[in-house]
Amino acid sequence: MLKSKKFWAYEPCQAYELKQEFFDNYKPKNKLNEDVQYFYDLIGIAPHPCFKIKHGKQDTMNPANELSSLDIINAKVDINTLKIIFFILPNSKIYTMKLISNNWDINNLEFFINSLIEKPNNIYYLSFEWNDKLVIDNRVISINSEVAGIEYVEQFTKERNLICKLVENSKLEGLCLRGDLIGDDAAIKIFELLEKNENLKSLSLYQNNLTPKCFHAFCHMLLFNRALEDINFGKNFFDDECINELKDSLGKFLMTPEEVVEYNKKLKDREAIIKGNIKLKQQKKPEVEVPFLNEMVTIEDQNYLVKNKDLKNINFMLNPLSDNCYESIINILDNCPEMFITIDHKVLSDEHKKNILDVNNKYLDRVYFSK
Repeated sequence: MLKSKKFWAYEPCQAYELKQEFFDNYKPKNKLNEDVQYFYDLIGIAPHPCFKIKHGKQDTMNPANELSSLDIINAKVDINTLKIIFFILPNSKIYTMKLISNNWDINNLEFFINSLIEKPNNIYYLSFEWNDKLVIDNRVISINSEVAGIEYVEQFTKERNLICKLVENSKLEGLCLRGDLIGDDAAIKIFELLEKNENLKSLSLYQNNLTPKCFHAFCHMLLFNRALEDINFGKNFFDDECINELKDSLGKFLMTPEEVVEYNKKLKDREAIIKGNIKLKQQKKPEVEVPFLNEMVTIEDQNYLVKNKDLKNINFMLNPLSDNCYESIINILDNCPEMFITIDHKVLSDEHKKNILDVNNKYLDRVYFSK
């Protein structure tokens, strides 16, 4: 075993082959500093900065009971550091990971996301922020770069597909993708996956080049998803029409007698499918897909269709909205008593802001005007 060098560096750490047998033959001491140091001694290099915190002027290795978040900020991540991370995670108290501005090699990113999905860990919140750049042919290239080449397009497409795979397969409750510039197509795929996701409660898509093109998929997702409580759409390109469409996907809506009759027919058909599936399951035959049906509630002899009452916080700051979205915002607040909305202070007229901020109405403290 080598004595580790004083400093960590990406190239020598990436070049070393830290074999699986090294992990299989090592008995963990469940002391993060000792377990981590052992493997970096094999490589002959100091531990990655993510394993350290500052105590005054001195960097000290974290004992496991002090580290609940693993933060990798403005630093690349080599393959061996990733292997070490997923070796120590199962026995640690690390619940959060923050990966910010890392200039990923696509193969390392693929290893990380596959490991997060497949290997034992207690990570429930992931920040993957400002990762709009990849290292391709030893060059740091932005997703907005005009560099030509099939490999450039393929690698960024692969990165976006990996993010979608994470949404589809992980147990994450919080995911921050701020500043990743994933674009409409990836966002549409994420929203489609969230139709069946029962874990994710908080999602940030701040500054991701999103336009009204993807917003219909978001509203459609809300008809099925009952887990998402918080969404950050800050600094994108959503307009008044998006807010207008959103109001038709949230809260409860008064039903006509004809709509109630049609709803009860669909409910009866749905119950018949569920009953039939019980027999099919007993006979070990393929079951029929059960159609989704929103809840109907009766309040004071009036029937209401409840489309989504679970989303409680939505952020539209730094989007090109205007005062024309006021009525839609009021409609959302009326239909969703627990909803909190963030918009820019300059979006609404002084009159409309005054109405919302009136201490005598129900909208007070439910709209935040960011500056």
